[in-house]
Amino acid sequence: MVVFPRPGVGRHSPGAAPQRGQALVLGLFFVFATAAVLLLMFNGGRTVDEKLRLTNAADATAWSVATLEARALNYDAYTNRAIVANEVAIAQAISLISWMHYFETAVGSAPALNQVAMSWLYKPGEYPRLLQLLAGVNGSAYLDVGSGGSLRAIVEGLDTALGAIATAHDAVANALSLSQRVMHASLDTGIAQAGFANEFVHRIDPDMRASINPISHDFRNLTRAMARDSAQGDARERIADVTLRSRDAFTRERVWSIRGLNLPPLQRKVELKRRGGTELIGYDEWRALDTLEHQGQRMKRWRWRWRRTPLAWGGASFAGDEEADARRGHHGNTYTSNPITTLRLAEPAIVDAGAARFSGLPETRELRDLSATADHRSGVTVHVAKARHRLRGSGGIGSVQPQGNLRAFDATAPGGHLAAMARAEVFFERPAARSDHKTERASLYSPYWHARLTAVTPTDRAWAAGRQEGMALP
Repeated sequence: MVVFPRPGVGRHSPGAAPQRGQALVLGLFFVFATAAVLLLMFNGGRTVDEKLRLTNAADATAWSVATLEARALNYDAYTNRAIVANEVAIAQAISLISWMHYFETAVGSAPALNQVAMSWLYKPGEYPRLLQLLAGVNGSAYLDVGSGGSLRAIVEGLDTALGAIATAHDAVANALSLSQRVMHASLDTGIAQAGFANEFVHRIDPDMRASINPISHDFRNLTRAMARDSAQGDARERIADVTLRSRDAFTRERVWSIRGLNLPPLQRKVELKRRGGTELIGYDEWRALDTLEHQGQRMKRWRWRWRRTPLAWGGASFAGDEEADARRGHHGNTYTSNPITTLRLAEPAIVDAGAARFSGLPETRELRDLSATADHRSGVTVHVAKARHRLRGSGGIGSVQPQGNLRAFDATAPGGHLAAMARAEVFFERPAARSDHKTERASLYSPYWHARLTAVTPTDRAWAAGRQEGMALP
């Protein structure tokens, strides 16, 4: 008889034990792995988001700091122009004082002017100008006599008023110069930029901190003070040159001539010479001179003899406390053309025009190197960081915090913070082409300074790596 086993009755090999619970272990493993992957994805996403915010903040901060420096250079340019304008205004005031004294002596010399006009022969085309001069001088002399000599009082009043105007312009020029020095006292050290950068990133995120690489920040080396007692001596030549080239035609030269006929043996080389001009003597005095002298040669004992007649003269000076400069200016070539009137009458009659002493040309800012081949750019590198415990991810300030073994997957940041870096530069560029098609060179008399982002330098990367435990920023 064949015996079959009953259904449900299994056969077990000797020594075998039953196995239960494998699915639970495998399930726990997958739960832990899934949680770790989700945590990594969460941390990665939040880290990318924080990195993007830091990168944008670094770009914006670097550009803003560079814009601050560009505006500072444009302020230098505007104030330099304003200083030049005030110095030119001083020159105009001194010119008017000298011209008024010249006019006063011309009125007093009306008889001598009439005499030379009648005793010499002039070119026919010059008589309209000569008659105009005679009419103006004689008419003014008539009015002065009729008013009891009021011309003297008018001239004295104008001396006082114009002297006060010159003093006021000198004060304004020095105030503008002082504002430049105050501004660069903080900008050249980088203190202002560092404070501005931190304030800027705090407005983006209060947990961000900004710092500027002092090694590659070269704003201080871009400009220098053109001062009286600089390391190179008196460096005010630049402001003096710009000021002298900015004078108007009346201030620069007051020159004309009325020429006579050459009629040997009666007369020759006849000329009524008006000479004058206003000059900057050294850097600490404005001086104006005006002369009118008649010259001509007549035959005497068979030789030509010069006859020179001073007809009008005037002079004014606005000087500082320094000793008077012995140098002479051009003044429309009056020393050469009208030597007698200039040396004997005009120079001794120079009026001290200032209600106060002239402080001289003030200190200004200018580029350190004005050569055409110089690199007139200044760069600034900004490092923006956020502490690890303030990041918006697990382990930071987020509500999702890893527990237990999941801390092994927590986000970490080199140096204890996440950071980004950006660089911007200040450069000079005229926004529109010149009408004469010439290229305008960089200077602190043209307000065309701008800012733009640029690539960070190897020096910047090395500096940042030192702050990130040797890890270079991308």
